[in-house]
Amino acid sequence: MAPLFPAVLIGGPPHAGKSTLVYRLSQALRERGSAHYALRATPDGEGGWSYEAPPARAADLRRRAQGAWTPELARSLARDIAARHLPLLVDAGGMVSPETEAIAASCTHAVLLAPQPEALAPWRLLVERHGLVLLADLISSLAGVSTSINAGATLRGTIAGLATELSSDGPCFDALVERVAALFAYSPDELYRAHLALTEIDVVLHLERSIYPLQSRAGASWQPADLAPLLASLPTDEPLAAYGVGPAWVYAALAAFCAPRRFALFDVRHGWVSPPRLELTTDSASGLLRCAQRMDTGGVAQLAFSLPAGYLERAAAEGLAIPAPQPGMGVVLDGKLPNWLWAGLARAYRGAAWVGVYRPQAGDAVVVRTGEGGPPVGDLVSLNSP
Repeated sequence: MAPLFPAVLIGGPPHAGKSTLVYRLSQALRERGSAHYALRATPDGEGGWSYEAPPARAADLRRRAQGAWTPELARSLARDIAARHLPLLVDAGGMVSPETEAIAASCTHAVLLAPQPEALAPWRLLVERHGLVLLADLISSLAGVSTSINAGATLRGTIAGLATELSSDGPCFDALVERVAALFAYSPDELYRAHLALTEIDVVLHLERSIYPLQSRAGASWQPADLAPLLASLPTDEPLAAYGVGPAWVYAALAAFCAPRRFALFDVRHGWVSPPRLELTTDSASGLLRCAQRMDTGGVAQLAFSLPAGYLERAAAEGLAIPAPQPGMGVVLDGKLPNWLWAGLARAYRGAAWVGVYRPQAGDAVVVRTGEGGPPVGDLVSLNSP
């Protein structure tokens, strides 16, 4: 059966500005209220932090998150793309390879980008092999002039300024946003209602809308100070579910708050999922989930988690071992992880003195769970170690 939602592959050679384009295109679509998800289907370490954190910190985070393509990773991502629950922007990386072939086979449309037209030849063949609809065939010019040529079904032109310190605003970027927005023209209300019907949990929090006593998140970002009034307004004896786009620390705080009652979150790849049960142990070596521990000079245990394979199946995460905290010590959780795993970690460590989630953009941690004498939920904890 044909997939319900479009998936737009963003392809082209390295250093063409694809990751910047995906980030800015996603931001522009969100400003329009267009429901979608930007999937980094490549283990190159790119993420939103590349554009929201200071350059030195972003480079360090990118290095830590980098991995290698494997056939297993490509198959898992291709399967998730095929089973998508929302329209997708898919960052496919910079090389045509067996892995990108697998990714392309699960997509429906494509946007190609390169500094020179001839560099797109292998990507155009990829699009043709998999029968993708070519939305745009663009030239990337770092400091040039943006131009747009509306040539029928495929947008052609030059898009300029695809670098962190520059602006890509102009006729080409605007025309691309229009085309993708038209393709993603699903009613957010209808999508929400359809997804809401798939869970039996009564209290569902839409993170992009008003949640008393907080105002709507549309056009605004969550702030750590929002956590305390949010949690104070929620029932203490019912399961909770979370829907929509929000920072990892919001998901972690909600999951820890309602433990041990059921918590579910909506994942664009899997639908409604519950966090896994993780085991605290002194022997936490695992080939699926690794943890590097370091002690902050303020006596805080920083736990940096990583996925050696670049991907973790939700079912495979059940019962994984993680390091137990020292008694009376706060822990800060760190890593490039899916939201359901952040939720599982927050629930597993809820017995620590307090639990924080690292914010790479600011270099601090948001307290998402606290015990007696610990810092209040929503407080920011400065970190002193590198």
